[in-house]
Amino acid sequence: MKIAALADFHYAMGTPPGARRSDLAPLLLRRAVARLNRFVKPDVTVLLGDLLDRGSEPDGGELRGRLAKIIATVESPTIVLPGNHDGDAEAFYRDFERPASWTDIAGVRLVGFDDPEEPRCWARRTSADLERLRAARAGWDGDIVCLQHLSLHPPGSAECPYNLTNADAAIDAMREVGARLSIGGHYHRGMDIIKGEGGAFVGTPALCETPFAFLVIDIEGDRITSERRELAMPRELGLFDHHVHTQFSYCGSGMDIATAAGLASDLGLSGLCFSEHSGQLYFARREYWRGDWYSSGVAGASPDCARVDEYLAATESLDDNVAAGFEIDFDRNGRPVLGEDVLALGRPAIGTIHHLDELAKPEPDLARAADEFLALATAITGSGVRALAHPFRVFPRKGQPVPDGLFEPVVRMLRENGVAAEINFHTNEPPREFFRLCLEAGVRITLGSDAHEHREIGEFWPHLRLLEELGVSDPRDVILPHPPPNERHSS
Repeated sequence: MKIAALADFHYAMGTPPGARRSDLAPLLLRRAVARLNRFVKPDVTVLLGDLLDRGSEPDGGELRGRLAKIIATVESPTIVLPGNHDGDAEAFYRDFERPASWTDIAGVRLVGFDDPEEPRCWARRTSADLERLRAARAGWDGDIVCLQHLSLHPPGSAECPYNLTNADAAIDAMREVGARLSIGGHYHRGMDIIKGEGGAFVGTPALCETPFAFLVIDIEGDRITSERRELAMPRELGLFDHHVHTQFSYCGSGMDIATAAGLASDLGLSGLCFSEHSGQLYFARREYWRGDWYSSGVAGASPDCARVDEYLAATESLDDNVAAGFEIDFDRNGRPVLGEDVLALGRPAIGTIHHLDELAKPEPDLARAADEFLALATAITGSGVRALAHPFRVFPRKGQPVPDGLFEPVVRMLRENGVAAEINFHTNEPPREFFRLCLEAGVRITLGSDAHEHREIGEFWPHLRLLEELGVSDPRDVILPHPPPNERHSS
């Protein structure tokens, strides 16, 4: 069984930046849920209290409702328990389903507890709940896992300063019924697995404090393991997000330049680069999605629709760790969909293939599509861009496989022109074999979130995992350095 455990969001409005980033709770929760749904795929997700920082305040219901909508998008079954900051339990369970006495999932019986608070932020397990745990064993020969907000552990076995006032009784009950594991939260630093006669005990760290971590716990036979998964990137790697969109993107959702720029450091990045779709800055929404930029190029754009000057003005006053450039579309003749005057500014640019005429046909010829792709790739890699964005994504977007024989010539183009290849997981799976060939050929790599929502910025966990699988021990050895400050805002 795989269990994802999250705790201590402490969501509150207007909380100043500090150790608790209560203001980031919805963003961090969305980021966690996206990773859980796509990559972790747990059998159950447990949310162990202190979802709010001041649950009894008048805005408690509104804030709980916002989190409840996000939690509803978790694709695994969920169990939500309150903590000492969440306020009245009856109000709490108006927004979340109250757990049954126990829940059976994947051969494991999960028993949740809402332990009454005691002085010093401790808690107590009631006699009724101790009996409920004993009743959970009746007729059940599978594993039992206990869940609560507090990190229960054998007294004196951990640095955690909190516990149940009757921890011995709770652990005796676990031993009596043969419960395998207790999972809690509350102690923001978290607690590594402690194994004792009463089972194993673990505490999930606070989602609201850097590096914004949660736990993935595996129960496999007699073995129980716990791994921290951090939503912020390892700061020591100095990772740079080369591909972030803005409010000028037609396909974005709530993006804002100032907010996105401020999130770079919060999420463990050394910086980021706004790389806005060039075609969307010259064509109106309807014309862009119709593909006019591909057929007519920048010359076919209406001056009334151009927003490139507005974009440049909005990105003029940025800190040195934030760059502003373009994700340049190229028309069917291999010409950049960007005005000569803007190209002359020398802003950081990545090149992309978003459309192929052949793939737009009802029954495309993949050999012709491959030829069209290579012609565009030749133009892009020779144009002076820093990287080729999401290579080959245009094929799966149209429900087609990447044609055989494309990887080697594209790798050769990249190497000969000093252009990097972008690892990009946004709505696609990067082709592992292509990036293996890039690394063998000495082609540099860039990491791009292709963020269209704030929660996606710098989400490089899958990128780093891919590089590790390809034998890269230190990603800094293969990643293209970020643009120097004097190249970021040149005008």
